[in-house]
Amino acid sequence: MPGETDVINQALREVGATPITSRTDGSPSANTVDDVYDDIRDDLLRGHNWNFATKRVKLARVTNAPAFEFDHAYALPADWLRTVSVHNNNAGHGAVLHRMELIDTQRCIIASSDDIWLRYIAKITDPNLMATDFRRAFVYSLAEALAIPLASSNTLRQQMEEKARRKIGAARSADAQGAFPELRARGSWASSRGGRNTGYFSD
Repeated sequence: MPGETDVINQALREVGATPITSRTDGSPSANTVDDVYDDIRDDLLRGHNWNFATKRVKLARVTNAPAFEFDHAYALPADWLRTVSVHNNNAGHGAVLHRMELIDTQRCIIASSDDIWLRYIAKITDPNLMATDFRRAFVYSLAEALAIPLASSNTLRQQMEEKARRKIGAARSADAQGAFPELRARGSWASSRGGRNTGYFSD
């Protein structure tokens, strides 16, 4: 099963760099990768509603309420990267007026609903939990970032950028095929425009 080091070494091979034993082994390759790895992974995760990275949770209300406008604050999960939808019921229907703000030093959803259910994109750090197509896109995105600092080649960077772009597109397409369209809330903008209403929409 591929681990973090396996993903990194695949990217290093793409740019002709020396493989590593870990992100902390002190080598030039490891130090360079360690600077960019988490940011690139999280940016890719935020870029699409990946099925493998989507979680659903009922949020816990925090003690301190917002100073004005909204009645309650609900703590975001520690692995939260991006909100997909917010609901005031466990059926996932409708939309809730809300904001994402800091309450003291805690990231929160603030709203006036007595309960909040959240669907969100989570920070997935284990490559084994990532879809295979996403993992390949991640490899080429890493290689793009490594091409200049490790191979001193802008041409190679452009080649890796193009491969990453194609792999990301393919990964999104494959991911979308694995998701059933969601029930559209009644009274949504799309259903009020006079078009054919199937009752479903895709992310």
